[in-house]
Amino acid sequence: MDIPLQILKRKVYFSTGICLVLWILIFLNIIFLLGGITFHNGFCVLNTRMDLVHYKNLQSRLKFGVEILGWQSVRITSRYGYALEGTFIPSPTPSNKTIILLHGISATQNMGLHFAELYLSNGYNLLIYDSRAHGLSGGSCVSWGYYEKYDLDQWIDWLLEKNPQSTIGVHGVSMGAATALMHSALNESTKRVKFYVADSAYSDLTKLITLKLNSLIGLNSSLWIDILVKYASLAAYCQSNFLYEEVSPVKYVAQVTTPILYLHGDADTLVPIEMAQSLCAATKGYRSLHIFPNTKHGMAIIERNLEYKDTIQKFLSTVDGG
Repeated sequence: MDIPLQILKRKVYFSTGICLVLWILIFLNIIFLLGGITFHNGFCVLNTRMDLVHYKNLQSRLKFGVEILGWQSVRITSRYGYALEGTFIPSPTPSNKTIILLHGISATQNMGLHFAELYLSNGYNLLIYDSRAHGLSGGSCVSWGYYEKYDLDQWIDWLLEKNPQSTIGVHGVSMGAATALMHSALNESTKRVKFYVADSAYSDLTKLITLKLNSLIGLNSSLWIDILVKYASLAAYCQSNFLYEEVSPVKYVAQVTTPILYLHGDADTLVPIEMAQSLCAATKGYRSLHIFPNTKHGMAIIERNLEYKDTIQKFLSTVDGG
């Protein structure tokens, strides 16, 4: 065969191969990008206003409190432009001490009413509010603690404007707990929050998503899931300017000296108990971990109510002289 013809064929084959590889890569990128966008929209946008029934049933109690008992409806504006709706519940006896209660994903401020008797009976006011993209509050999507920590900081501004002598504690459940832990790093320079309670917190969002998708799909290799999560994180960045990798409470608490009480159920199938253990181990300052036996995710306040109250009261006695 003529040598120049062989060279030409090799160039054609090589060029065709390169083009084929490029088209495959482009196709795979499109598939993963669409998958990432779909996942992000479902994970951070579509499931945040489900208004779960067991929280919706507390709405009448909230309405009664506002209309009859004198609870204060509050609206503030986030630095990101959306409204945040909340309710200030005063202690039966005048008090400078206030707990800010942060609900979990797909819940509303109504969830905080499960904790009202616990804190009001111990001489604390209670501030509950709808997190961004939940309930009556605005916001286009949930960020799993990334922007929520700044919203929390603004509620603290509001409390201190209302009463500059306020002693403030923060109690979060699930996503609310992760928000509280991420805020605790912001609090290091100001110490405006005296203590935190983190119930059923996840230590790292990317790790949690990967674990749950692996469990759901049952793949032996997490490579494809890792790629999907990366693209979903990219979608979050394009739509809302944050990355899933930035939602990692375990990195935040490494510098925190404010006291933190960690609570977790050993029957939690949503957030592994190991995450609570790693958070507690990583925390720089005073911390304590209490494990509730046979208790599901975020349900200890209901399923182990007396034990829950006793654990909180002991922690308050230690960190706040309560």
